Amino acid sequence: MSGTPTPQPCEIPHATRQEEEECERRRLAAPDTTTLIRTVTVGPIGIFFTNVNRAMGLRAHSHTGAVTVVYDTIGRHGYPSFAETNAALERRIHELTRAVFKDATNEDIADRLFAHLDGYTAPEWESWGGAYNLRAVHLDVIGVRDAIGHDTGTTRYTVARTHPQEHQS
Repeated sequence: MSGTPTPQPCEIPHATRQEEEECERRRLAAPDTTTLIRTVTVGPIGIFFTNVNRAMGLRAHSHTGAVTVVYDTIGRHGYPSFAETNAALERRIHELTRAVFKDATNEDIADRLFAHLDGYTAPEWESWGGAYNLRAVHLDVIGVRDAIGHDTGTTRYTVARTHPQEHQS
């Protein structure tokens, strides 16, 4: 990426009050959006889901896994990560993964989670404020050796929105 270099972080302790104020001014200034992406990542949130993967000819089968949600921070603070806010996000994800995903690959499930979380806010989030947008959803599917042929590893499926500056040369 091209752009203005990011100012070096302030060294602490500061020798003078003026140096401390200058450091704070730079820290609070709007970030250089050509070089910085600020995010808040929540998770992993443990899940259990069942899908019928017709595209691959697979019958209904179940997985354990985890969902990690990434929010872009737009203002001074982004998604408010607290016990009550994260519990509300976890409840929403569990609601979304409760029913059987019919005719859905794991990629489809990641797409659907992203679509349902994009723009979603819980009442528990409102009092905390913040400026944030959904950036990415990671669906980690934990494998188990089974008759279908899964392995015992974990596979990550990611749906992510690109940052506008990533399209610039």
